Amino acid sequence: MHIRHYIFPALFMLLLSACAGFEPLYAENTAVRRGFTQLSAAPIDGRAGFLFSQALNERGGIQNGLSGTYVLESQISKKQINVGVRIDNVSTRARLQIDVRYSVRDRDGKIVYQGRAQSSAAFDVPDQPYGALIAERSAEENATTILAEKVINDLAVFFASISD
Repeated sequence: MHIRHYIFPALFMLLLSACAGFEPLYAENTAVRRGFTQLSAAPIDGRAGFLFSQALNERGGIQNGLSGTYVLESQISKKQINVGVRIDNVSTRARLQIDVRYSVRDRDGKIVYQGRAQSSAAFDVPDQPYGALIAERSAEENATTILAEKVINDLAVFFASISD
């Protein structure tokens, strides 16, 4: 019984020592923060591209333009799939899927990183045309925000890996 009192604290301390070198990705003055300040995003066409660029700026501080040490180039494609159809062949529910292929180029134009991300959002399609348009736009905003977060997390891991 006395050995149990020593084994569990010793194992707990051993587990805690494994976290000794941990450094959060987004902490102040890390490679990720420095990498994001050197990264700018090339313009992207369309409403989804605008929303994606805006979310990158809001969540990661990635500025639009071509002035950074690294440039993020993205190609966005979106597809709407009707998943709920009434007997009279009218859609009642849809899923919006947005894909992005992106690459990070250095000043010499060399691709240093490539990636792909995907996001989707489902929405109800009301009978009124204006309501359907608003529902689709809201789903597009949600999907591009999630997409930007995925890309930012992926780029954070990339910038953390090049600093080692």
